[in-house]
Amino acid sequence: MYDLAIFDMDGTIADTSLGIINSHRYAHKIMGRPVPSEEILYSVIGGPLLQTYTSRFGFSEPEARSAVAAYRDYYSNYGIHEASLYPGIEQTLKELFCNGVKLAMATLKKEEFSKIMLKKMGILNFFTVIYGMDKYDTRTKSQLIEMCMNTTGIPKDNSIMIGDSIHDLNGAKTCGISFLGVTYGFGFLPNQEYNIQLVSSAKEITRVVTDSNI
Repeated sequence: MYDLAIFDMDGTIADTSLGIINSHRYAHKIMGRPVPSEEILYSVIGGPLLQTYTSRFGFSEPEARSAVAAYRDYYSNYGIHEASLYPGIEQTLKELFCNGVKLAMATLKKEEFSKIMLKKMGILNFFTVIYGMDKYDTRTKSQLIEMCMNTTGIPKDNSIMIGDSIHDLNGAKTCGISFLGVTYGFGFLPNQEYNIQLVSSAKEITRVVTDSNI
C-alpha cells in the first residue's frame, strides 16, 4: 500500500474543461487573436499556461503573460464554477483517507483556484497538502510533486502520482515515483497503448493505491 497519493486536479479529480476552454476563448478575444478550435483548446488542458501560450498559440512571452492574466480574470470569476467532480472520485478520496493514505495535490492550476474549487466541491478536507502554480508561473510538475513529498515527509518509494496527462507522467518519472494514469480525463485515451498502468474509473484508484502487495 502507498502512504502518499498525489493527485492532479484537471482531468483527474474534476472535469474542468468548460471553464478552461471558456477562459482560453476569453483570453484570445481580449488579445485580439482568432479563437482556436474547441479540439485544440481541449488538447492543451492540463499543461502549464505560460508555455501553452508561447509554444502552442505562438504568443511572445510578454503577450503570453497578458493572455494568462486575461485567462485568469475570466477563470476567477466564472471558470471556477464551471466544473464538476468525476463520478466516484469523492468516494475514492474518502476510502483512501479512511485507510490512512495521505492525500496531496500537485496541479499546474493556480494554487488558490484549486483550493477554492476543492472547498466548493466539499472535498478540501481530505487533502493534507495542496500545491499549484505560483504567481510567477515558474513551478514544474516535478517540483510540485517534490513539495508534496517533502511536506508530508513520505519518501518516493511509498508515494504514487495519479493523473491524466503526459505532464503528470513526466513529473512522476523525474521524481522517481510510481505513476497511475486515468483514461476518463483529458490526456490518456482508452484503448491506446502507453506502457503504463491505467485505470478507466475513479473507483479503481483505491484498489491500486491500497494494494497490499505494494
